[in-house]
Amino acid sequence: SNELCVAWVLAASCVFYAYWSIAYFWLLAAAMTANYLAGRFIDQAHGRARRLLFIAAISGNLALLGYYKYADFFITSFADITGIRAPLLHVFLPLGISFFTFQKIAYISDIYVGKARSGRFLDFALFVFFFPQLIAGPIVHHAEVMPQFRKLTARAHVEADARWANYAVGFALLAIGLIKKVVVADNISPFVEPAFATARVGDVGVALAWQGALCYGVQLYFDFSGYSDMAIGLARLFGVRLPANFDSPYASLSIVEFWRRWHMTLSRFLRDYVYIPLGGNRGGETQRSINLMATMLLGGLWHGANYTFIIWGGLHGLYLLIAHVWERHSAWRLPSFLARLLTLAAVLIAWAPFRADSATEAGRMMAGMVGLKGLRIDQIGFAPGGLAAGVALLIACAILPNARQILRAYHPTLGAPAPAPRFAPKLFAWPSPAWAVFLAVGIVAVELFSWQTSEFLYFRF
Repeated sequence: SNELCVAWVLAASCVFYAYWSIAYFWLLAAAMTANYLAGRFIDQAHGRARRLLFIAAISGNLALLGYYKYADFFITSFADITGIRAPLLHVFLPLGISFFTFQKIAYISDIYVGKARSGRFLDFALFVFFFPQLIAGPIVHHAEVMPQFRKLTARAHVEADARWANYAVGFALLAIGLIKKVVVADNISPFVEPAFATARVGDVGVALAWQGALCYGVQLYFDFSGYSDMAIGLARLFGVRLPANFDSPYASLSIVEFWRRWHMTLSRFLRDYVYIPLGGNRGGETQRSINLMATMLLGGLWHGANYTFIIWGGLHGLYLLIAHVWERHSAWRLPSFLARLLTLAAVLIAWAPFRADSATEAGRMMAGMVGLKGLRIDQIGFAPGGLAAGVALLIACAILPNARQILRAYHPTLGAPAPAPRFAPKLFAWPSPAWAVFLAVGIVAVELFSWQTSEFLYFRF
């Protein structure tokens, strides 16, 4: 039955999280139960009681996130401002807390405004615990997956063609994601650290600074989009489609387009549950600018408890403000090549504070990138081959088909099909039993021979 299928996947997901930390598993289970009950009560309440329940539920979620992720940041910031010192808590961050907190906030908010009704406990529990995307996204919306959970059935009831298509597409996405992570991200990473290590202790020349930021942009994209591909592939093995999270962001013609292509589910959440509630496009240009900047600053802070993430969010907020002002007040448009180059340069400069450990380190990196610290190319750690590899991989990101385009005939994600790729349009995966078995064996082989694979970068968020 459907209940047994959902319960089985839920049990597997619970074991997955409990294997990492049994204590934090119970924390997540308690938070999930509290949010489910809050949704039920809000759905049935009216007037002032409904509003108070909503405020309490949202406050509880934010308090949990604030304690585990930002407690020490707030303590040190308070000490810097007032001079009053307090002992740090050194709280260990629960895996995936930033992601599942946003999902629960969206669920509670939609019930409060009448866009959703509270449903079956099993479906909500699986929505929170579903292990393919629990750790680092995509940030799924309850309306996207809970209806799919209600349709889960035993494999015997699924047509053979559809079952093998799910297996083949799922394993294909797993293979693509694993290759991105193991072959590309982990091998470009040695060219990143020398630049940031130099910036921690002194000035960085333009060549080394660009090597670090450019290779980090490549590493982060292949690491995070690789994880997203694997999460979407794992879900597809269960017959569940997740939303796309990346759409060739380094091919963007503008910073606005970049945010439609990069971490798409986070962009959607920030738009629907932060920017629009703040007022969105309503009001004058000044109010819209304030709403946009506040949204991007919060989006930066969501990534981590450090001023560097606030700087990163502020930079992207500034980029977006400039782009919107230009769009409204100028009819002149850059040629496509220059537009892509300028967008990419702006994004890469902003990766410097995102990767840096401190604002000072970020400032030195950005100063080096714009040439304020000289044009020297003889610094220790500069590797022309690494810089060239980073440039080549960025070009590949812009022109080669992405995973959704490769598998576009089989709708690997929710939403509209991906557009046909301009380059290698006939490259695709064939959903057959042989293809599924071949990919499964290949994935196991890559895992067995990947002795030094590092954890995914977004696990720390």
